[in-house]
Amino acid sequence: MINSCLRTIPLAPLGAAFLALAASPAPAAEPARYSLTAGMDYSSGGYGANSDTDIWYVPVRFKYERGPSTVKLTVPYLRITAPAGGTVIGYDSEGRPIYSGGTGGRSTEEGLGDLMLAYTYSLFEQPRGNFLVDLGAKVKFATADADKGLGSGKNDYGAFTDVYYLAGATTPFATVGYRSLGKPAGLELRNVWQTTLGLAYKLSDRNSTGAMWDWRQSSAQGGTGMSELTAYWAHKTAGGLKLQAYGVAGLSNASPDYGLGLLVTVASK
Repeated sequence: MINSCLRTIPLAPLGAAFLALAASPAPAAEPARYSLTAGMDYSSGGYGANSDTDIWYVPVRFKYERGPSTVKLTVPYLRITAPAGGTVIGYDSEGRPIYSGGTGGRSTEEGLGDLMLAYTYSLFEQPRGNFLVDLGAKVKFATADADKGLGSGKNDYGAFTDVYYLAGATTPFATVGYRSLGKPAGLELRNVWQTTLGLAYKLSDRNSTGAMWDWRQSSAQGGTGMSELTAYWAHKTAGGLKLQAYGVAGLSNASPDYGLGLLVTVASK
């Protein structure tokens, strides 16, 4: 049976945190905006095996926003120490790598991961009944070295919906997505549903905090799905940088025992 694990930078809380810090959504008439985000994430877990799987995930993400449209391109670097024979079989709607564990001796592989391109469209320029709704699609391009287990060698496709409710300092949010996984040789993968439920809270003009719960179907028939909790803190510096630190606790054998990460974002004025 495929032993799938999931861990990386959670981008949904980042968006909710910075939305909570913002005074109001940007109108469509504003000029285009750009941002660059770099991060580092470490996770470790047994996933039901005799030895741990340790994953370092270092993404660089470029984001372009104009009117209701947002385009994101993510270029990740991976370093995985795990039982040999495992592979990254895809990424979820938040950009998290999905790892299928091996059964051989412990080994380390590293290199460029799969490129991810996402497009999001905001249905409302201004909140309606305090709600904001985004529709999006994502493609994972198979650029990683499949021989090293850093990718499946197949493209993936997904669609998702983000919903935010603006309630003063508090912003509940939710994501529902569906992912069509590629069919790599030797693995029987099924398409999966995934969801995120979370809450962001604005502490001040520069700081916000929050928590989220992630759930995802197993990509293997009869396997264990992913379930985990993330708590995070976001901060805007006086120089315009945006920082986010977070911690993760796994709630199932398909999730890491724990994870830690940091994101840094610089945006155009």
